[in-house]
Amino acid sequence: MSLRLVPLTKGFTVPIPLQRPVLLVGRHPECDVRIESSKISRRHCCLGLAYDRVLIRDLGSRNGLRVNGRLVQEARLEPNDELAIGPLLFRLENEQTPEQTPAARAVPESKPAPRPATAKLPVAKAPAPLAFLGDPDDDLVPLDDI
Repeated sequence: MSLRLVPLTKGFTVPIPLQRPVLLVGRHPECDVRIESSKISRRHCCLGLAYDRVLIRDLGSRNGLRVNGRLVQEARLEPNDELAIGPLLFRLENEQTPEQTPAARAVPESKPAPRPATAKLPVAKAPAPLAFLGDPDDDLVPLDDI
């Protein structure tokens, strides 16, 4: 599932793709998403992606973080949620909505094409068994004694 934050505020026109497990948002040069505005803290918030979930956490910003109009410290985002990072408003969307997908229209089912004749490939042989390193009659030493 590919998600992105689509800007709803005029003047900020670039969608933010959520393609990494953690994204740091702020003014600082080391942030993954840099927003040049005095209303955005140096390290304003972070977005985390895990198991098809999007979590957002305020990092002590001066102007706060709002999800669907509510001031939050941490929240789980769902598609179509509106997110305010300081004064900037975004909407969480799938990168490809169902109306845009080519599979949305009905396609008649067809039989798979016959496979072309190919030369026979050699059958892979099983690897040789691993050689035992050391003498099997040696006593084993417990790891605690090492």
